Amino acid sequence: MKQKSKISVMEWIEKWLQTYVKPNLAYKTYGSYRVVANILNTHFPRLNDIPVNEFNTYQAQCIINSLADKYARSTLCTLRVIFHEAYYYAGEIPSLNAQQIGKLKIPKIARVKKVRAMTRPEQKAVEDAAETVLLGHIAIFFLRTGLRASELCNLNWNDCNPRNQTIKVRESKTEAGIRFVPLCEDAQRILAAQRKHMSDNAIFHSSNGKRVTETVLRKLALRLRRESGVTFLTTHVYRHTFATRALEDGMNVKALSRILGHTNVAFTMQRYCTPDVNFLREQMDILDRVRKSRPDGL
Repeated sequence: MKQKSKISVMEWIEKWLQTYVKPNLAYKTYGSYRVVANILNTHFPRLNDIPVNEFNTYQAQCIINSLADKYARSTLCTLRVIFHEAYYYAGEIPSLNAQQIGKLKIPKIARVKKVRAMTRPEQKAVEDAAETVLLGHIAIFFLRTGLRASELCNLNWNDCNPRNQTIKVRESKTEAGIRFVPLCEDAQRILAAQRKHMSDNAIFHSSNGKRVTETVLRKLALRLRRESGVTFLTTHVYRHTFATRALEDGMNVKALSRILGHTNVAFTMQRYCTPDVNFLREQMDILDRVRKSRPDGL
């Protein structure tokens, strides 16, 4: 007869986080798992009483289904990873008597979390505010390069190539993210204005002289929100805005996909490019002018 494990589901997930995730994966990854584990504990406190070896695929799927109308698809995907990975390692420990969790599905009703791009007037307001806000030049650099926050934080001086006017992103969330990014004139000027510190090789520093962190970047976005009135501004909105402006201004979508560090063009088009209504209106007006210029009006 199968004996009950002395460790509960939530106790094992906590042990898995501290033993397998925190020491071995990026701090940001651990942080995202930590948040979702807390959500699980809040909504399902009974998992603190269920032995780890009495939890199965069916129960895990029921939990995901019940959260589908409350949380975004990305959150549910993270929860699915937690179940799969935590129980994979549990299954490797004979004393736990736990079975690995089988395939889990994300319900169709789960919403996709969308990050909108700024319109041109909103971008102008943010860029004007960046001229007076502490570390505002970093926001401009984001808007001219499309870098992720973590990528900018990890930039070093040896990643710069003045001859080719590029920077190399050496650390990224995906393999495709390891790439060269060409620098426009604004980005080049911002780099030229940065001073090299003796303490480290980082390009961007906070006001205390230390390498800039994602926490510093989030605080910068909050300052720019207050000064510009663009209340939804985040570090990722910069990236969406860069991609949207690039397409609106005629950049080749395949080139844009490479600059953003995506694996395929379809993802770039689907996820990041949301032209504003004014731009779409301008494009329709172009069609009107072309039609009117033709003798047959077609």
